[in-house]
Amino acid sequence: MGSAKKSGVGIEGFADGGRYQSARPGYPVEAVAHLVEFCRINSASRVVDVAAGTGLFTRELRPFTSHVLAIEPSRGMREEFETQLPEVEILDGVAEALPIGDASADVITVAQAFHWFDADVALAEFTRVLVPGGGLALVWNERDESIEWVDMLSRAILWHLKKPYDMATDFGALLMRNDFVEVEKRQFRNAQLVDRLALHQRVLTTSYIALLDQPAQQRILDDVDSVIEGFDEPFELPYVTTTYCSRAPS
Repeated sequence: MGSAKKSGVGIEGFADGGRYQSARPGYPVEAVAHLVEFCRINSASRVVDVAAGTGLFTRELRPFTSHVLAIEPSRGMREEFETQLPEVEILDGVAEALPIGDASADVITVAQAFHWFDADVALAEFTRVLVPGGGLALVWNERDESIEWVDMLSRAILWHLKKPYDMATDFGALLMRNDFVEVEKRQFRNAQLVDRLALHQRVLTTSYIALLDQPAQQRILDDVDSVIEGFDEPFELPYVTTTYCSRAPS
């Protein structure tokens, strides 16, 4: 959902905050409710949304606590965030060096971004920033490639060749290796209502596609159009929303 920095990779593909805000899917109510319950978020909870992007997930946290701080390294994303959520403070920073003090957060959330981090360094930093036993929630929206046309779509956008992470990655094992406990993985159905042009915008927010020149982008969009040829519009793009919830070491 947001852009983070891993050895200089990733952030360049997330410069257009306006496009990202309008084109990316939201998060299912059930997934948000689950992580709020697991992380024990209440009106007094201090929540830090890391790599917050344009605030798509930060917005989901606001009904539960007013003590939300966002951190995001991309200037374009921060500018759009400030337009969308002017009441929420957002800081320039990366997951591996958070610009906040020790034990200053009850909960950390990361939506659509953890795969960009230097994971072990970031998790050590999360341990520093979280209170002992504090909650950590990692969230992804992933296209449901068990559906044939969605798998064809992924191939049209060259995901199998260029993907920044593997959807089958077990982030739970990584969390446990870094001493996080009570690790729980859950999955929820999600869908985004799109037409052809909206799907084009969604595709163009994919990090490696955003960095291509216009002719290369157009070739990919032409292949996308071949996949959805004959679809009635609008149509649903199915996702699976995956959450990993855990607690920091005590």
